[in-house]
Amino acid sequence: VAFSGATACVAHIDSVHLHVANTGDCRAVLGVHEEDGTWSTLPLTRDHNAYDEFEIRRLKREHPRSEEKTLFVNDRLLGILMPSRAFGDVQLKWSKELQHSILENSCDVEALNIYQYVPPNYHTPPYLTAEPEVTYHKLRSKDKFLVIASDGLWEMLSNEKVVKLVAGHLTELNMQKSPLTFKKPVNLGYMHNLLLQRKSKGLASLDQNIATHLIRHAIGGNEYGEVDPEKLAAMLSLPEDLARMYRDDITVTVVYFNSETIEDYYRNH
Repeated sequence: VAFSGATACVAHIDSVHLHVANTGDCRAVLGVHEEDGTWSTLPLTRDHNAYDEFEIRRLKREHPRSEEKTLFVNDRLLGILMPSRAFGDVQLKWSKELQHSILENSCDVEALNIYQYVPPNYHTPPYLTAEPEVTYHKLRSKDKFLVIASDGLWEMLSNEKVVKLVAGHLTELNMQKSPLTFKKPVNLGYMHNLLLQRKSKGLASLDQNIATHLIRHAIGGNEYGEVDPEKLAAMLSLPEDLARMYRDDITVTVVYFNSETIEDYYRNH
C-alpha cells in the first residue's frame, strides 16, 4: 500500500475561522459574492507541482545543487510524479536499500515486478513529502461557499468556471424553493398553470447535488458551457484502462456558509 500514492485537502471550520491543509495538487477555492453582485474566486491552496515556483525553490534548497536539473524532468518530480507532495509513493521517499529490502521480503510478486524500478538520479531521498501546507482565512459574510476538489476537476474547469457553476446552481435552487407571490387574488386554475410552467422550465434536469453538477460539467461540458448528453455518456462509458487517457479521478466537496451566522459573529465580537 505504501508504494501507492494519494494527495489530500481538508478544511476545518470553527465559527468564522477556516483552516485548510493541503498536500499535493488538490485545491480549495472560496466563492465570494461581491457587493456589486458579481462573483469572484479566492484560492486557499497552491498546487504542489513543477509549475509552482515555491515548490521548485523548496526542493532546490533541500537537495544538492548538482541535482537542480534532474529534480523535475518533463514537469514531473524525477520524471515520474506530477505532485511534489503526496502520501505514500515511497519509491520517492525511502532509500534504495530499504525499498529493495521491503520488496524482496514481500510475498506479493506482482508488487515486486511493478515497484522494483528505481528512478534515475535517485541520490538524496526523500524527494517527496506528505507535509501539508496550512492556510488560514477569516470568513466574511460575502464568502458563500467553499469548493474542495481533486485535480481531476481543476484540469477540466477553471476556478472561475467552478464558482460560476456553483453560484448559478445555488440561484436556480433558490428560485425553485421560493414561494409564488401575487399582487391580486387568483384562482386555483391560474396557480396550477403557473406551477406547471415553472416545473416545465423547472430545472427538472438540475442536479440536486452540486458536486454531481460540477462533475457532469467537467466531463460532459462543451464549448458553450453546457453539458452535452452524448459526450457525457461517452465519457462515462469508457473502460477503466482507457478512461485514464481522457480524465483523471474526480472527487468534489462543496460547503455552503450561513451568512447570517457569520454576521452574528461580527455583531457579537
